[in-house]
This record gives sequence, structure tokens and C-alpha cells, in this order.
Amino acid sequence: MHRLTACLAFVGALIVAPAAASAAVPPQPNLLANSDFESAAHGRPLARWTCDAGTTAAWGGHSGQYSLTGTPTLTATAECAQSVPVRPSATYTLSGWVRGGYAFLGTELGGTWAPPSGQWTRLSVTFTTGPTTTDVRVHVHGWYAQAAFAADDLVLSGPDSRTTVPVPPIDLAPSETTSHSVRLTWTGSPGASRYRIHQDGVLRATTAGSEPSVVLTGLAPGSSHVFAVSAVSTAGESALSEPVTANLMPAQDTPPYAPVRSSPPPPRRARSGWPGRRCRPPATATTSTATGPGSRGATGRRTWP
Repeated sequence: MHRLTACLAFVGALIVAPAAASAAVPPQPNLLANSDFESAAHGRPLARWTCDAGTTAAWGGHSGQYSLTGTPTLTATAECAQSVPVRPSATYTLSGWVRGGYAFLGTELGGTWAPPSGQWTRLSVTFTTGPTTTDVRVHVHGWYAQAAFAADDLVLSGPDSRTTVPVPPIDLAPSETTSHSVRLTWTGSPGASRYRIHQDGVLRATTAGSEPSVVLTGLAPGSSHVFAVSAVSTAGESALSEPVTANLMPAQDTPPYAPVRSSPPPPRRARSGWPGRRCRPPATATTSTATGPGSRGATGRRTWP
């Protein structure tokens, strides 16, 4: 019986182990930079994109605050494009959300489109690069003389380049600074699969994916630090971004907005007798009678004693 139990446990481990191993595989990075157009918060709404006139990042995104907005004309489709390093003979998936007028999303290797709609619509296309392909041109645009369109949350997923090193990140900025932590955000680099954060000239952290933000904790209250970020792919690591300085808040013994406790009200004393106001004696009605010339007759008035 014990041998049968041990055998079943061993077989069960063989069945479960592959599933656990596959679940541990990290998702593929988004190789597009500024794919959510949130760089508008840094004053550079179309950073990393090459765009026609009539395009900008406007308020009202699919998941964040901003989205790409393009207004086509008779001679232009309000296109935005980005060149991304890729691997030869590899498969990629390009997706994104669009709404408004006609919207097109794709590369020179294939694309897709959506008709006009007032709701966000997801587009997706899969393509395979050629044996000599080292980069693709991702484009999103509307159509000539049609209504304005919006696009947001674009994603190009697939293996990063083995030959092209990413360019350095830009627009590095600290925010949400406390006495022990700071959030760093930046505009990413096309083709980067992760980022390395350097603090005071020393490598401090590496992101798990291509998300261009990180929160650093465990810092000393009131301290000042210089940060810089580099982009990484299989091909190598970029140069460092322009450095920024973050000044942490001083230590606080008590929370700045500690709640104030109010003492409970004193117990109410029981009152004997009738709980209402003291009753006044009933009114006594008296009647006065006026007679004589010009009199209109008897007039009754109620007076209180």
C-alpha cells in the first residue's frame, strides 16, 4: 500500500511539474515605446513616434489619461509610425485599441483596420519577419477626409532583437516621493525588453518587463540621490539616460494628518415626571361688550391671566 501511494505521488509530480514550469514563463515584453502616449504628462505627447500634422495626444485614453488622436485631411491620413528592432524569422503580434473614424494598425508585413465606432475596439494582427528582417515599421492612421480617430495601448509582443542595442530612455522624472521611497517614470526605448535603474552610479534594480516605471523603497529619510536608467535587450545595454535628482522627505514621528479622537458625550440624566415642557394653566376666556354710538356689537377676546 505504501509503495502504491509513493508511486501515485511520483506520477502526480510528473504531471503537475510541466504545468508549473509553463506558468513560470514571463510574458513577452512590449517592444513599442510610448505605446500608451502617457509621455504627454512630460510635455512630449508623441515622443518616439514620427507623425503627420494633425496628430497629438489628447485627454481621454483607453486605460490611462491620454490617447493618440489624429484628424485626417484630403491629402494625409494622420499617421504615426515607429521603427522597432526585431529578430529575423520570428513571429510577432501587434494589437491596440481604436475608436472614432476609420482606423488602421499594422506594419509593412501586414495590418488590420476597424470601421467607425464610438466605442473602443481592439485590433490585432500576427506576422512573421523575413530571414533578413532586423526592424519593422509600426503604423497607425485614419483615412483620407474621414472623421478623427483615437488609438491607445498599442502592443508589439515577440522576441527582442539580438543585433540592435536600444537607444537610451528619455524624460526620466521622480514622483510620489516619501521619506522612504520614490517612483521613477520615463519614456521607454523601442525594442527594449527591460530597464536597469542606477542610483548614485551603482546598479540598484532591474525591471521584470518593459514597463517604464519603478518604485524604489528602503531609502533613508531626508536623503538625496541621483538616478539614471538604461534600456536592455538581448543585443546589449544602452547608454544611461540623463540623470535626475530626487530629494526624499524628512522623517516624521507622527502622521501629518493623524485622526482626532473625540470624547464620548456624557450620559443623559433621567428626568422624573412628564418629559415635556411644564404645562401652563388653561386660558380663561373673558368677553367684553362694547355699546354705544358707533359700536359694532359685542367683541370677544381671549386673555391670559
